[in-house]
Amino acid sequence: MNVFNPRILEACIRDVSVRLTDHQKASVLLHALEQLPTEGGSREIMESSVQAFLKINGLPCADLTKALILRAKTRLVAGYRTSAQQDLHSVLTLDPDNQDVKAIIHSQHLRPEMLLREPHGPPRFSIEVWTQIALFLPKRDLKSLLLIPHPISRIASQLLFRETDLHLTPLHEPTGVDLGVSFDDASDVDRDLDNWHHQRSADILTRILVDPQFAGQIRSLGIHAASHDLSQSLAFQVGMLLNALPKLSNLKKIHCSGSKDLMLRTVRCIHKCIPKIQELSLELADPSLDIDIPRFKHLTHFSLTSEGGDPTSTHIFIAQSRDTLRALAIQNSCWHFPADALSLRQLSNLEFGGHLTTEMFSEILSNGYQLDSLKLSGSLECSPSPLFRQHRSALPFLRHLHIRITSLNRQVHDRDLCPSISEFVRHRNQLRTYHLFLPCGAENRRIGFDASAWGVLPALSQLRSLAMTIPCDLALGLAGWLVPRNVSALVLDMEGAAVDVMSFLKQIRPGIPTSLKYVGITNMRIRSAQVVVEHGFPQVRVVAIGHNVWSVIRSRSTGLGRSETLHAGTSVEEVQASDISVEQWPYRRVRFHQKEWLELMECGDAVWRSVSG
Repeated sequence: MNVFNPRILEACIRDVSVRLTDHQKASVLLHALEQLPTEGGSREIMESSVQAFLKINGLPCADLTKALILRAKTRLVAGYRTSAQQDLHSVLTLDPDNQDVKAIIHSQHLRPEMLLREPHGPPRFSIEVWTQIALFLPKRDLKSLLLIPHPISRIASQLLFRETDLHLTPLHEPTGVDLGVSFDDASDVDRDLDNWHHQRSADILTRILVDPQFAGQIRSLGIHAASHDLSQSLAFQVGMLLNALPKLSNLKKIHCSGSKDLMLRTVRCIHKCIPKIQELSLELADPSLDIDIPRFKHLTHFSLTSEGGDPTSTHIFIAQSRDTLRALAIQNSCWHFPADALSLRQLSNLEFGGHLTTEMFSEILSNGYQLDSLKLSGSLECSPSPLFRQHRSALPFLRHLHIRITSLNRQVHDRDLCPSISEFVRHRNQLRTYHLFLPCGAENRRIGFDASAWGVLPALSQLRSLAMTIPCDLALGLAGWLVPRNVSALVLDMEGAAVDVMSFLKQIRPGIPTSLKYVGITNMRIRSAQVVVEHGFPQVRVVAIGHNVWSVIRSRSTGLGRSETLHAGTSVEEVQASDISVEQWPYRRVRFHQKEWLELMECGDAVWRSVSG
């Protein structure tokens, strides 16, 4: 059997061309361009190749005319007649008796004076150049480009749909999310928005089915559905989804949240049709259920959020993927860390929420050499301070650290825990994110949590994001000064601070860094985000209280023009005597698009770079 790999021939051509001079390379390129068809989408290749060819000095006149004629023919086929005429005029300047140009003029019914016409408007960029420009633009600007009658409009559309979300069922918003602050109750407008998303998802699925080019542009797909479908439309939507998935030939990342049945059917279809998927994120809405996930040989990122159930099948899946996994996230408060199934030395990003045990801390600190981001949350069932002391120099590449202890086991008494964590991070100048949330009250003494936990912060000079619980013995006036001056995102957990809102804001305001753009406050009853901005954090752009988020709007008299204002919500809370107002974000924005909007408002440091994206 004769087996030949065309890639070998390409490699040989590349190796030979490396040893040629620039003029010899130009001759090879010109010969290759002569073999290239003028039709079939080769214009971009011709444009860039001829442009590079013309940059070489000292080429023969005959070669220059050949290159210009080839480009002119390609431009004529693509409909760019004016640019093609300029190439023909350049050829006649070099060779007035060129017969090829005369033949083209005759076939295209051109007059010699038409070759002197200058192209209208600015010079045309190739599609590749416009694509590279558009890649640097945020989504908000890409959406604005959709309204422009220009080729970049189509490029913006393609880039926007690289990341596509499908909402298969209506969204049921909470009526009371946090203390003292709640989202508006569901209204007719919200139902209309649900209907719009429902129709949009159906339109996208239909487009995927009938347009292979559009389907090939999608790189990331998010599927969102409730565990119970009250509208009775989920079955039809899922049927369309399963028919559309095989069309997504270039899909690299998928997120699915919903019932077990939806997840199983989706994952099995992906495994059959797109086995080279690289990132898989699952959010199981049904409690006390597990899911059998088939093996994906090329999987690098895996995230699973569930509640209860048997972890055996998940551990088996992780063990099968241990050679390729680089990022892992497991969130289940009933599970233990899958130490035996993991190859921690290969992971750069690890998130685990569950039972925090000695085995888990030992495995991470001993073998997590490559970890760049580490997030741990759950119930503490051990005394890990000796491990933090022993492995004080472990995790040398760690830049993002998040620790949240939700509760303590009855037998846990580790008064050296907080001091050992402080020593663990003290000399890490590369640390960019540091989050530490601990239980307060009588449990403070059991883990050694006091004001000294904040004393390590001035040593973290490069810190950009800080989130910490305020202990009861920390002076609020001192807390603001302890925050590193480079911090732009600050979250304060007020569970242990027994103080009223106005007193807290008055004391902490003098020491807050001027670089702060985002502030979040949890476990504190605050009736108005306006008060937080005016009396405590006047420089921020975004305020979060619990699970609710507001944009800060400043008028011209405060130094920020209306043209720079980001209107980010529908419910506006304004004070007539002030130049500052706040706008609350809708629930959908907080739930699904928070990362995009925070980055848009220059608060990207407030975003935790999770495995699921």
